Amino acid sequence: MSRYVQKPEGLLFENGKVQRLSTSDLAKKPTYDGDFRYVGVDDNYFMTVALFPGPSQVTYQAVSIPPPPGSKDAPRDLVAYVLEPKQPPTPLKFFFGPKDFDVLTAVDRDAPSAINFGWFAVIVVPLLRSLKWVNGYVGNYGWSIIILTVIINAILFPLQHKSVVSMRRMQEIQPEVKAIQDRYAKLKATDPAKQKMNTEMMALYRERGVNPASGCVPMILTFPILFAMWALLSTAIELRGAPFVGWIHDLTQHDPYYVLPLLMGGTTVWQQRISPAPSADPVQARMMMFMPLIFTVMFLWLPAGAVIYYAVSNLWRIGQQYATNY
Repeated sequence: MSRYVQKPEGLLFENGKVQRLSTSDLAKKPTYDGDFRYVGVDDNYFMTVALFPGPSQVTYQAVSIPPPPGSKDAPRDLVAYVLEPKQPPTPLKFFFGPKDFDVLTAVDRDAPSAINFGWFAVIVVPLLRSLKWVNGYVGNYGWSIIILTVIINAILFPLQHKSVVSMRRMQEIQPEVKAIQDRYAKLKATDPAKQKMNTEMMALYRERGVNPASGCVPMILTFPILFAMWALLSTAIELRGAPFVGWIHDLTQHDPYYVLPLLMGGTTVWQQRISPAPSADPVQARMMMFMPLIFTVMFLWLPAGAVIYYAVSNLWRIGQQYATNY
């Protein structure tokens, strides 16, 4: 199983807000009172909740189920709950099932909030609908992720292109920037004369028509999409058990042979080699050399669907870099 999935937690929805309770939270405070729209437990892909219990008290308990004798599996951690409505007894409705956005929307308008899309839920939902729309034609979620990734990068092309062009211009003036920095290298940061360095640098930027921020700002604007795709690909139950090709039988599990993470790492190295250096600072340059290795290790246990997205994005940017350079 991927290390990046949500473990069982307590789940409360009250006053238009969802509250998630980890096992450590429940150990400190197991009982909660409120006027709940729904209350129960969930994990990354499934949930069980009581619907519309109203004023109630719920008590949680973390439960650890040991593996069968002789098994090397880790104990299974679950969360149990006891619900005590404060109103006269009435039949309660329960939902047991997958955290499928469309299914939960049909249950209740607030039920989709149980899916932990994170800060960028407003972007994740359209992306999820787009992925399902593409899959309606393709019939394979792995290829659907690739197609959606290409579409997203095509839309973001102007911002990415502006960033690449700006970084190239910054690279062209790096020798002049370094010459200015070297002239003031022996001065302390508190020395008033050090301010002249910044003045000369700004004059150089104006003369050469370069804006240092123009290389970073366009890329920063693409970060919400980056994080939204991660939230989508790590939480969408549509990908659970969905095969891609060959050895990839479940896009929510990590690649058992680590081929996709190594591909992602290799494309990161390739992209880094052909991209303009962001700085002439040798220390920063050495740090950048280790980034592909760090990313590769991080991606070893990521869901295969997420690694596909990042690897294809790398390949797109490599092609864009060559198109810009030549």
